Amino acid sequence: MNLLGPASRQAVTDAEDQTGSAPFLEVLMGWSEVVTEGRGLTHVRRHVSTLTARLTAHLPWICEQPWVRDFQEEIRDLVRTTQRITMAVPRKELLRGVTCPSCGGLTLVRHFPGDWAAECALCPSVRMDERDYRLLVEAQARDAHDRVNP
Repeated sequence: MNLLGPASRQAVTDAEDQTGSAPFLEVLMGWSEVVTEGRGLTHVRRHVSTLTARLTAHLPWICEQPWVRDFQEEIRDLVRTTQRITMAVPRKELLRGVTCPSCGGLTLVRHFPGDWAAECALCPSVRMDERDYRLLVEAQARDAHDRVNP
């Protein structure tokens, strides 16, 4: 993503080319290089999709590193910048009829569109992917059935 405006036809590749936040490509490239060196991998092409795929593929390893908070903050800043520029903030959709496995409240939501992760609006530690959410729904349906038909 180029934050210089619609007239620019190429990606900003140097942090010195822009005032304010570092260019997306520069941030992704920096973190990709950290992963590449840390894991002994070959370098990937300098392209947003390729760099994002590299980082996504190594998220479990990244989460174990002492610098994970810095990584998380920089990626969160990229997401917020994108949302601010595009005015495309995902809305939270209430997932009706399913209780949070932690607090028991009807507080599970998911961000729409795109992110299928379900999370509790009250419990920051409760976050599920589509598979975990489906298993939770099935388990709660079985429990409800067993209470009605002992």
